[in-house]
Amino acid sequence: MTVRIEWDGADEFARFLTTTSNLVDRDVEAVLFQQGEAIMTASKRDTPVEFGNLRSSGHVKPPKNRRGVVEIVMAYGTDYAIFVHEIREARHDTGKAKFLEDNVNAAAREMGTRLIASLKRRLKRRGR
Repeated sequence: MTVRIEWDGADEFARFLTTTSNLVDRDVEAVLFQQGEAIMTASKRDTPVEFGNLRSSGHVKPPKNRRGVVEIVMAYGTDYAIFVHEIREARHDTGKAKFLEDNVNAAAREMGTRLIASLKRRLKRRGR
């Protein structure tokens, strides 16, 4: 027995799937970057300040997508950031130790929900 299916528009549908997949990948990258920026902003509020160099060095690198795995890197760009971050015994007039880690952990609790909501909004704006 042979079954033959003819589908008008199959090529167009394949292009749609490819395009949509690429758009969703870019949406995921954009949303993760936005979330990273929000975490960094909160982290900067908790960053100890003596001269402001540490706080101003905080940044989020653009997302990298490697075989469907999207990665963002949040970092502080001073050679002493790790020491300020890790030494809990130090007392600061402004800020605290674990200024990045605490904010990442706090954001992680609801990250999935925020990511899904943001992705849905982006797809809805495109009418998908």
